[in-house]
Amino acid sequence: MSIRDILVHLKSHEDWSPHVDYAIGTAKAFSARLRGLATFHEVVVLRNLAVNAGKTLVDQAARDAEAARMLEARFAKACAAAGVEGVFTTAEGAAGEIMPWAARLHDLTIIEQRQPGLDELGFDAAEETALSAGRPVLIVPSHGQFDPSPDHILLAWNGSHIAASALQGALPFIERARKVTVCSGELRLPLRAGSRVPPLRVADGLRRHVAEVVEEKSDVGSAEVGKHLLERAGALGCGMIVMGAYGRSWFSEYVLGGATRHVLRHMTVPVLTGH
Repeated sequence: MSIRDILVHLKSHEDWSPHVDYAIGTAKAFSARLRGLATFHEVVVLRNLAVNAGKTLVDQAARDAEAARMLEARFAKACAAAGVEGVFTTAEGAAGEIMPWAARLHDLTIIEQRQPGLDELGFDAAEETALSAGRPVLIVPSHGQFDPSPDHILLAWNGSHIAASALQGALPFIERARKVTVCSGELRLPLRAGSRVPPLRVADGLRRHVAEVVEEKSDVGSAEVGKHLLERAGALGCGMIVMGAYGRSWFSEYVLGGATRHVLRHMTVPVLTGH
């Protein structure tokens, strides 16, 4: 597998963010084109006001144009310095609505973990994109520097189709890694009583892609899965977690918590998700 076309979200209210450097490093590692997409939300809010926003709308559009110009210049300079083909694009709308759609047109999307109090109110663009993009999404912690070619990867596995989707999307990274640790939980297989599955293990397939595979069995309760994954990734020195996004319905995840939500709230390393 290969990654040829990467999308990275550029936040219009920030001059720069470490996740953009991470995206440039990833594009360089895979010799991929990198599209930086800056989203502007306020101008859309003003357009939808019941009364004509008038000069306020004009002023906001001017501010957005200037922010876009500065972002484009910095993005182009950073890509050129790294020897990466960069393309800059803008969109008007909420990042949580724009990014999932744009992600479907790229091999991989890189987006920053939500920063409460700083990002758009009412949207978690990272979660929304992971949930509905239908393509691999790599979420990067809002603070820290990370290796875009991690040596050791932690795979969360429960046999579900979303775990399989995450694994498929992560194969380009797995093939560059030295080691994968599989953290297996309760298998979610919709089988009729009395059924017997064949003696197949995810580790067997992984060994066709990476030199070393270690299997761990997790018996923690569902409420502790997210915490357990982060603890194991930290203890093992993993540079990436691969996991399915939302093992239950979105509403259940929101009400009950859940492994995905916990990991994305408290992540300490990049997380590649599939759905």
